[in-house]
Amino acid sequence: MATNWGCSNIGTNSLKLLLIGPKRTGRSSVGNTLLGRHAFETWGGASTTIVHGISEGRQLTIVDTYGWGPEENSIPRREKLELFSALSLCDPGPHVLLLVLPLLQFTKSERTALQRRMELLTEGVWRHTMVVFTLGDRLQGQTVQECLQGGGEHLEWLLTKCRYRYRVLNNKATQDRVQVSGLLDRMEDMLMENGEWHFSLHMYRRLEEEWSRREKEIVERKERRDEKKQTCQRRLAMLNSNDGLLKVVSHG
Repeated sequence: MATNWGCSNIGTNSLKLLLIGPKRTGRSSVGNTLLGRHAFETWGGASTTIVHGISEGRQLTIVDTYGWGPEENSIPRREKLELFSALSLCDPGPHVLLLVLPLLQFTKSERTALQRRMELLTEGVWRHTMVVFTLGDRLQGQTVQECLQGGGEHLEWLLTKCRYRYRVLNNKATQDRVQVSGLLDRMEDMLMENGEWHFSLHMYRRLEEEWSRREKEIVERKERRDEKKQTCQRRLAMLNSNDGLLKVVSHG
């Protein structure tokens, strides 16, 4: 884990951002674009890095996580350790998770790999996640909407999960501060939508445990009611059978 102190007096009210996503998608470049300088190494394979800085009048704490691989069914141990280490650097938690993906076809295998990683963070993480699409310089006359509309069902699933909170960045235009201001504005709006709550893995895990406990209690109560109902039906059937037998005997 590396630390880069780009600003010496960062207050406790800084916006904490966690960059996540697969390898070679431009995560580190997004961090550099946000800060307007070369703060993160972009050669690939770097471990989790934290950088503090000021961008467009906002104090930022940006944590760039180790990128994940293409594995769909199992997550390598290093990926898990790096992810949880990144979360600890955002203590008490990131305000926004920026999921960095290229503005290309989003495939079924990429969706599965993403789901496996997000499951580590609980379903609640989606409330705090925004997609940042890179390769914005490759639109070639297409609008963003046109590009996304042709992205297929798996991209539609992703946008739905993120409540259509997304932005497109051109990392080759780091001096274009309009795109950066727009992204920061959207993140602040998103934070307000979440009641200014940061993402807390511990809190969401406790909520999931509570939901699971309540669902289990509901199922158990239903099973007890069904069992009681079946017992009553069996007793009623026996009474009806005995009543019929008595009638046969009496007539005989």
